[in-house]
Amino acid sequence: MKLRKIAVWGLLIAGVLGVITGLRDTFAPGFFNISPQVKTKADIILQFVSAATFFALAFLFRLSSQRDANKKQ
Repeated sequence: MKLRKIAVWGLLIAGVLGVITGLRDTFAPGFFNISPQVKTKADIILQFVSAATFFALAFLFRLSSQRDANKKQ
């Protein structure tokens, strides 16, 4: 139970960081970036897709823990 809660929070944090990184690359390319290469549109879209995937996984983990709690009752 506790491991699922940690997984949900970890996935949410990863999703938020992915969205922040995607917005940073969209509006300020190269800001806080060590690499001199500027991200392309495909890279930015892939960043948002991966963030959405993390959010979807967090949602699914949360649903599975709720179903397990309902089965125990």
